[in-house]
Amino acid sequence: MQNRHSDQIDLMIELLLYGRGGQGVVTAGELIVKSAVKKDLYAQSIPFFGGERRGAPVSSYVRLDDKPITIHRQTYNPDIIVLFEQGLLSVPGNPVGNLKQNGKALLNTQNPQKIGASTYYVDANDIAKKTNLVVAGWPIVNTALAGAMAKVLGLFSVDALEEAIKDTFKGAMQASNLQAAELGYNEVQELK
Repeated sequence: MQNRHSDQIDLMIELLLYGRGGQGVVTAGELIVKSAVKKDLYAQSIPFFGGERRGAPVSSYVRLDDKPITIHRQTYNPDIIVLFEQGLLSVPGNPVGNLKQNGKALLNTQNPQKIGASTYYVDANDIAKKTNLVVAGWPIVNTALAGAMAKVLGLFSVDALEEAIKDTFKGAMQASNLQAAELGYNEVQELK
């Protein structure tokens, strides 16, 4: 996007991560921010949720830029929407209609439907199960989707994400999350 006041390119990318409590939406936003900062970008994550309970709607608004970010509020017209569960498309108030005209969508699904100018998908539920990231029967899909986001964004490598995961998780959880991120990065596909 061209900056109105100079010949600089304005990188500002706004993401909306939309899921349910227990899927790791807030942590995924934080991992993307940590990864971007490791690559000398400016970044912020703003979580939004009601009562903290498994299954309740959760959003995380993420901004990435090559300049300091002065906006500190939710994202109204994201460049990218990440749906942690395709079933959220049928929930009243679903935010997909606010996606920018040339926006991208990343879906956690086996059977994607076209959303936005470009739609990407990965079966993060399957990846979570393969890597033992399941709590009380719920697949924790945050790191698989963060890996897919790293590839879709193209602003930092999976290596930067892996560093952020090592800073966030320890022990067996670290190993499982590293594996999930790598699988998400490698398995994400664009819907043609």
